[in-house]
Order: sequence, then C-alpha cells, then structure tokens
Amino acid sequence: MIKYVFAAILAVTATFAAAQDRVLQVVADDWPPFSGPNLPGGGMSLDVIKAVLERAGYTVETRVVPWARIMDGARNGTVDIVGSLFADAELAKVLTYGDPFYATDIQLLQPVGAGHSYTSVEALRPYSIAVGDGFLYEETFDRADYLDKMVVTTTLQAVQMVAHGRADLTLDSVDVLRHVIEKDDPSLNDLVELVPGTMASQNLHMAVRTDLEGSAQIVADFNATLAEMRADGTLKALLQRHVSDQVNG
Repeated sequence: MIKYVFAAILAVTATFAAAQDRVLQVVADDWPPFSGPNLPGGGMSLDVIKAVLERAGYTVETRVVPWARIMDGARNGTVDIVGSLFADAELAKVLTYGDPFYATDIQLLQPVGAGHSYTSVEALRPYSIAVGDGFLYEETFDRADYLDKMVVTTTLQAVQMVAHGRADLTLDSVDVLRHVIEKDDPSLNDLVELVPGTMASQNLHMAVRTDLEGSAQIVADFNATLAEMRADGTLKALLQRHVSDQVNG
C-alpha cells in the first residue's frame, strides 16, 4: 500500500512539474480595454492572466488573435488558455473556467436624445441593433434570433452605425464602449449616449482547455494565486493600469 501511495504522489508531482515547465499559450481576441495588440501588457485580461500564472510558477506567452482562430485552437489543441471571456455554457464544454478577476456592466447605446430605456430583451423587437460577429453579451439576448441584429466586425463600427443613424442601438461592456469612444473616435461622444438600464453584469474570466494535461491544476493554481493578489492589492493595481474608473477587483 505504501508503495502504491508513493507511486501516486510521484505521478502527481511529475504531472505538476511538466505543466510548470512548458510554455502556456494564452490568447484573447481584440477587445480593448480587455485585450488588444497595442495595449499595455496586451490589455487588462492578458496582463492579469500572465501576472497571476507567472506568480504561480508558470511560463506564459500571450497573443491577440481573431476569435475564430481562438475557437479552432481550443478544439485542435494549439491554444492552452483563453482570456477576456464571459461565462458561456457552450464554451464550458471545451474550456474550464477560472475564478473571475473583473466585473463589467453590459449596456445599450443610443443616439443622443433618442429617449430609449432598457426594460427587457423582448422589448427590443422594434429596433435595429448592431452586434459584433460572434460576440457574447448576455445569454437571453444572444439567443434572441427574433431581434433585428445587424452584424459588424468591431465595436467601433457598431457605435459609428448608431451615431450616423444606420442602426437604432448597439451594446457592449460599458468599459469597452468608453474605451472605443475616448481612444478611437472622441467625436462620437457628442453623438451617442448610454441607454438607462443595465442588461447584465458580467464577470471576466480566463479558461483553460479542458483536455490540456494538468488543466485542473492550472486552474487551481490560478484561483489560489488570484485570491492572494486580490488580498494584497496587487490585482487592483494591475486593473488600474487599464480601467481607472470604478475598479472592482
């Protein structure tokens, strides 16, 4: 019995050592301020994930790639960890989520003075809504195929469509909407405004490919180290590099 227990301990130790020796590939799509190739540290999400995993003893490489490539990589084994994620039941079939490190509100955007207010997804039937291709917002909204959704490539395109009367509404994280307007096209600030009422509050996560060797240990190490960084103030300092308003670490 002692020999079996000792062998089991050695096996677990070897798996853990192998997991920490390899370079973990962490990816996210271009979604400022959470992730982006020209943002400090690759954006909030990649910056936090890298810091947490490196403090836990892992070696990490981060990249910003298109969403379609991320999903292909998660399924074919070329991607280890995905960042900038909201919780999603379909993604949870192939990815194991870590604990959240940030929370953001999903809100609609309208032309200035349009007078809309958010009450329910059902109440959005009369309006054209610009949405990002493959973007996840809120489960009920995402499934609402009865809505008039106009698919665009980026949040900036969606905001510009609303500002210039080509769509009634768009939506996204309020952090993303603020970043797009302030950094990419400040002239939009006089043309659009947030719709009163929050559609959802979403947590930002990283998730590990479930079939990756040692995935459960990686998630456990991430969660434990994230809790340490939240307690000692390191997480809040990291978040403040990217979102100065309403930091909620």
